[in-house]
Amino acid sequence: MQLELPLEAPPARRRRRKLPSQRRPAALARLARWLGVRLGARRKVRDLRVVFHGRLRTAAGRADGSSCTIELNPRLLDRHPGELLPTLVHELCHLVVGIRAGHGPKWRQAMLALGARPEACHRLDVAGLAVRRRTWTWLCPGCGETYQRRHRKAHRYACGRCGRGLRLDRQAAPAPAAG
Repeated sequence: MQLELPLEAPPARRRRRKLPSQRRPAALARLARWLGVRLGARRKVRDLRVVFHGRLRTAAGRADGSSCTIELNPRLLDRHPGELLPTLVHELCHLVVGIRAGHGPKWRQAMLALGARPEACHRLDVAGLAVRRRTWTWLCPGCGETYQRRHRKAHRYACGRCGRGLRLDRQAAPAPAAG
């Protein structure tokens, strides 16, 4: 029995790239710390964390200076995966130069030192990404006025008509908020 060899090589398999939200935040934090050391901010980025924050709506990322955390928008970055690294660098530069420096000269200099364009805002398509929030119906026990609130814990609010405290209307189901 003779073995037949194919005349053509099998097609090369292309590796599917991971979506940004499937990447390990610990690996992204290591990358950000390494970039921070390149900027000479070893102490500032020592405790740096990177997390995916699903409640971000239109921002690609956010830097929290008090907890030394970079929060990334998983839905927006999954839609635009090429923006993961620029967003990470952008937020890292905020942590390194200080949140209060904003997008000023120090921040621009840090961005350029890492080889990134110092752009303050993204121009990505965010249509359809906004999370619809539920609204809760609150009822005034005095006059019967109803109010729509986005917080379930709106008991501290008072009726604008009679001044009595509001109660959650248990019969009304939480409704999706309008656009």
